[in-house]
Amino acid sequence: MNIYLVPYTWTRHVHVALVTGGCALISWWFMLVFVQFFGAPWPVQADGPVYLGVVASAIATSSLLAEGGLHRHELKWFAKRLPGGLVLAAAVAAGGALLLRLIGGAILPDNLGIDASDATLVSLRYSVLAFAVAGVGSALGTLVGRRFRDAAIHLGAGAAAGLCGAGAWFLCNRWLYYDLYVAGAAGALIWGLAFGLLAWGIPDALYAGWLRVLSGNRFGRRIPIDAHGAKERFVGHFPRGADLWLPVEEGVQELHVSISVDAHQNYRAHGLSQYPVTLRRFLEKLDLRYDPRRPAPVVSKVQSGDRLVIGDGQRATELEFIMLPREES
Repeated sequence: MNIYLVPYTWTRHVHVALVTGGCALISWWFMLVFVQFFGAPWPVQADGPVYLGVVASAIATSSLLAEGGLHRHELKWFAKRLPGGLVLAAAVAAGGALLLRLIGGAILPDNLGIDASDATLVSLRYSVLAFAVAGVGSALGTLVGRRFRDAAIHLGAGAAAGLCGAGAWFLCNRWLYYDLYVAGAAGALIWGLAFGLLAWGIPDALYAGWLRVLSGNRFGRRIPIDAHGAKERFVGHFPRGADLWLPVEEGVQELHVSISVDAHQNYRAHGLSQYPVTLRRFLEKLDLRYDPRRPAPVVSKVQSGDRLVIGDGQRATELEFIMLPREES
């Protein structure tokens, strides 16, 4: 994944899910192609565990690949994390499915134990736990690469994603298509999508705020808010100290407005002048001009796409606050 190609919109929350879901689906297809051309080197009783192991390892490695690509990690980062995550995810998923089958056949009553140990029986009743364990396996493989950061979130997301995959597998096989091939594809896809949505997404730390001029003779001029150690940028026409200089002829005072960022990456606009300055966003408008009766300037959080209109109706300058990849700073 390339951070330059991921805009700071709601779509960034689904990008990792598309990667993990797509890789899970490709792994299912690759396994079918392998069996078609080379035959299955495992007994038919192992079809289910092998399927779960292949998909779990694909989800774990694709999530780590997405993270490494976004953070621009070196090859040694991938070499240290991917092999261990792949092997652990596959081992937990496949081994868990086999172990559950053995335990079910041993502890359940005779009529249920026979069904639970039958590898050719297609039933969600005896497969749902295997999917859940396989989901946990994909989470463990990912946690190895992430040095067990946010372990509880990953494990919960893995179990939930495995159950989502089990539901899709069952619905396609029992109610929609009555086709085990389609069911396998749907289970892998939904499992990967759910894990990508729940476990790890693109962090906001990869983006930084910018201020861009949309009007006047400095159209297109933009400055980063959080770059090179700066935590606040000032806009005005004072010749010294203003980070974004704008001419007085366009309604801008010596020190008119500023944008700051804190340690938690919250961006705020500060109205520093008694002359008009308005923050505009969808269905909302806020007057930020400084009131001398107040002990401090008016402050408001800003989001990507918010616009600041400085000056009156006859002479006005329009600025836009946008979030861009931090690498551009």
